[in-house]
Amino acid sequence: MENEMIDGSSQRFPHLFSPLRLGGVALKNRVVSTGHHTHLAHLVPNEPLIAYHAARARGGVGLIITEVTGVHPTALFSNDTLMAVDDSCVAPFAKLARAVQAHGSKIFAQLFHPGRELLAPTSGLMPVAFAPSAVPNERFHIMPRAMSAALIEEVIAGFGRAAGFLAAAGYDGVEIVASHGYLPSQFLNPRVNLRDDAWGGDDTRRRAFLLAVCRAVRATAPDLALGLRISGDEMDDLGLDPGEVLAACEALAPEVDHFSVVCGTSASLGASVHIVPPMGVANGYTAPFAQAIRQKTGKPVIATGRINQPQTAEAIIANGQADLCGMTRALIADGDMVAKAAAGRLDHIRACIACNQSCIGRAHKGFGISCIQNPVSGRETELMPLARVAKSKRIAVVGGGPGGMKAAAAAAERGHRVTLYEAAPRLGGQVLLAQRLPGREEFGGMATNLAAELASLDVTIKTGTRADPALLRDRGDDAINGGEAVYQVLKGAGVGCVFGLFG
Repeated sequence: MENEMIDGSSQRFPHLFSPLRLGGVALKNRVVSTGHHTHLAHLVPNEPLIAYHAARARGGVGLIITEVTGVHPTALFSNDTLMAVDDSCVAPFAKLARAVQAHGSKIFAQLFHPGRELLAPTSGLMPVAFAPSAVPNERFHIMPRAMSAALIEEVIAGFGRAAGFLAAAGYDGVEIVASHGYLPSQFLNPRVNLRDDAWGGDDTRRRAFLLAVCRAVRATAPDLALGLRISGDEMDDLGLDPGEVLAACEALAPEVDHFSVVCGTSASLGASVHIVPPMGVANGYTAPFAQAIRQKTGKPVIATGRINQPQTAEAIIANGQADLCGMTRALIADGDMVAKAAAGRLDHIRACIACNQSCIGRAHKGFGISCIQNPVSGRETELMPLARVAKSKRIAVVGGGPGGMKAAAAAAERGHRVTLYEAAPRLGGQVLLAQRLPGREEFGGMATNLAAELASLDVTIKTGTRADPALLRDRGDDAINGGEAVYQVLKGAGVGCVFGLFG
């Protein structure tokens, strides 16, 4: 069997590592890298984006859903959004699809229009945003222009046309983004859709846009699996509530193969927290919303939101709350998470701590996605796997905070003999302070993850040991690493070999 596991993990995670079909697509397991904006590419996939997703496919993920792909020129959400508005996109999307499928993973795309939320300036001016009605967005203070009937038809056709391009590129499926307050959600919402025509005025007419989009996609790409991503609760006074969402999903269920369930909306500051929920939010908290949609529609459901360990995902699926689990940040932190879980190497998984410092924090500063625990994430084309050295050296690393621990691990991974010194009784440095703050307890997981990595690499650890110049001078190491403060101390003491590049 394609997804047969080893070391008994098929028994430990019998639900998570069992196959499943979405439409006509057979998945080898239930782990999903859900659509998320990487900020790595502009308009079409490039080498960094391809390498990023290929790494997770190589690590064993069953389904990869690539980030939002605009379906119409008015859908250019930001300056680094993927677009599928003409056939020039087919070749680069095909290259991405082949890279993922080569490792046995399936690949879906997100079909997207943001509606009243556009962040891409052109020539120094903000573009015009279009929505069902002229209702402003609280978070970004955008006043949209109400869509004409002709533009609505044009955008619907754009969804179908984009699906056709992705089918030509070899994708296995697509997912319509009706989550987080974007355009399809805006049509569903009676507080945002104030129309009284074929596209608004009652529940049936407010659902007409999504119904038409689903049918346009089916008509253009009948062989693709079709999913609908939706917020089970937009968690905002003006957003869709669970009752409204359930009713919409029940009505639309005959049109789709699966639902992908999240929470929150991008339209307000408070509710936007749920797009990438931080560590103060409970693990797997979206599962009850997914379960409600699953029960109401009878369709397979993906649950996404703070699912950072295979044990959590297994429990959600075993309890009947969902059929698959989106584990996106868990896979950013450790692209090999699935393979490690399959091999029974749970202690070697670098668990996401939901700090949001690099996966989202970098994006807010205009940089591509990464992870403070795993700097290779998003930099797969720059930071290749560390090659083993021809000649092993003795290396001392001074300071057992996250930087020192990672430096020691990198040196040991290359084949050096490494000793790590830490004056305190425990490794971890300032993350041990951070974890003592209310709601920030998971910060300590960074030290736990790095300690497990050091143990697997046979690094010698000397806690409770201050590495003074005399100790380091007498060791006779080939290289010493410990930051600028250590450099100044050793320089003054006449120790010559500092800052090895571990080559």
